[in-house]
Amino acid sequence: MPTVPRVPRAIALLLLAVVAALSCARRAGGPAPSNDLLIVGYDREPDTLNRFSTHILEDIQTNVIEGLTTTDEHMNIIPLLATEVPTLENGGVRMRPDGGMDVTWKIRPGVSWHDGTPFTSADVKFTVEAINDPNYNPESTDGFDRIESVDTPDPLTAVVHYREVYAPYALQFFRGTFPKHVLEGRDIDTANDYNRSPLGTGPYRVAEWKSGEYIRLERADNYWRGPEFPHIKQLLFRFISNTNTRINQLKSGEVHLVAMFPWDKHREVEAVAGVQVHRTPGNAYEHVTLNQRAVPAFRDVRVRHALMHAIDRELIVKTILDGLAPVTNGPIQPVSWAFTNDTVKYAFDPARAKALLAEAGWADGKLSFTLITQAGFAVRETVAQVLQRQFRDVGVDMKIELHDGTTISSVWFEGKFHAMLHWWQMPADPELTLFFAADRMPPRGRNINYVEDGPLTDLVYAADRTVDRTERTRLLVLAQQRIAELLPELPLYGITKLDAIPAGLRGFKGNPTNVGVFWNVHEWEIP
Repeated sequence: MPTVPRVPRAIALLLLAVVAALSCARRAGGPAPSNDLLIVGYDREPDTLNRFSTHILEDIQTNVIEGLTTTDEHMNIIPLLATEVPTLENGGVRMRPDGGMDVTWKIRPGVSWHDGTPFTSADVKFTVEAINDPNYNPESTDGFDRIESVDTPDPLTAVVHYREVYAPYALQFFRGTFPKHVLEGRDIDTANDYNRSPLGTGPYRVAEWKSGEYIRLERADNYWRGPEFPHIKQLLFRFISNTNTRINQLKSGEVHLVAMFPWDKHREVEAVAGVQVHRTPGNAYEHVTLNQRAVPAFRDVRVRHALMHAIDRELIVKTILDGLAPVTNGPIQPVSWAFTNDTVKYAFDPARAKALLAEAGWADGKLSFTLITQAGFAVRETVAQVLQRQFRDVGVDMKIELHDGTTISSVWFEGKFHAMLHWWQMPADPELTLFFAADRMPPRGRNINYVEDGPLTDLVYAADRTVDRTERTRLLVLAQQRIAELLPELPLYGITKLDAIPAGLRGFKGNPTNVGVFWNVHEWEIP
């Protein structure tokens, strides 16, 4: 048997000292990440924890409230509280002779709300009726307003009757459901006991919300997956709106995880001891929304084309974004099965921009508007300044107005802005109706460009009304081409998701879609 050489005592002590120093450097600002506590640096405070009311990505809520389905790291729609995803093949989806569609959801047995009340089909039925109730003001009614009724033949079966074919049905309940026994007969908009501390079936429950500072989640008792889940006892979400502050607290160990940190910070974060950078090609895109209702000039396609020609997107990507966020030309990204690159493109061409503005009657600096974006998001603020300069070069006066991440959500929902620099985190199903159909302006959807185009509306609805993948792809390609021609918004770049996680964290998989990185949080473990 070979002899293992001994390490001299002095060298061994030196190595131990180095390891200890590195460990202390990471943990000086707070406790180390462990199965007892994981601290998340979060970029904004939620407006509400009600998943159907919020205008903000639902990372925190995902840990508490589970859907019938979710989306995995490969953008596959998989069952969660349902035993399977209904399809034509397994008999869960049935086309009716009258043009409608029935979807049968089989609910997983043995699931209870956090208060011990069984989760049943009655909660599914109540949720549909609550969202369609005109007395409630959800973030969107899309999909739900196509449901005519829900039958509950038994506690573990919900049959959803659509008045028309609705292809994205598999994600209808990915946000979860309302607990009927808590909210029945109440005004959900003002039910603050639920909206600030919602009852769920997920691996965590809300333990504390200290306004302006943090939300603390603790492991739920009797979670349906088994007593060993989740592995981490507490999640603490600290609200840190400033990018630099979040990264500095990551360095000091005051926070352990920062999801979707900006691209200009990736080299800095990669150098932090004890931190690993996880990269995921995102199903999301950064763009400038042009509010046609607030700014009449935006209704002229020549103006929209001129603004697009004025932007040097390649420069933005190569300099500010360090090549990590590729130029994009529309809302559907290459990670989606419906993506097409066969659309009209707009090259950086200031001369063409000036000519189009003059043709539209906006020469000599007459066009002026204000762009809003998120304060404390350093990359976004820098991109806004570049846009301001490039628009000025073609004679357009664009002012910049910054809002904190919570406030800006209500501003866009109410349409109280001219233009907005932001991203949409898109679902696994490439439904475009929510964003571009003429009848999907808030509160029915997210058409905050306020674009009204009959052919585009017809295309996106037609795509919704077929479950045949080949035909649906054809229609979505046509819709993407129409969007590129109309240019209701200015697409800038696709999103590469960069997540900073503890190097010892096991089970983290990331996610390209709007379900966020916490979709499988029950699997996370820090040995």
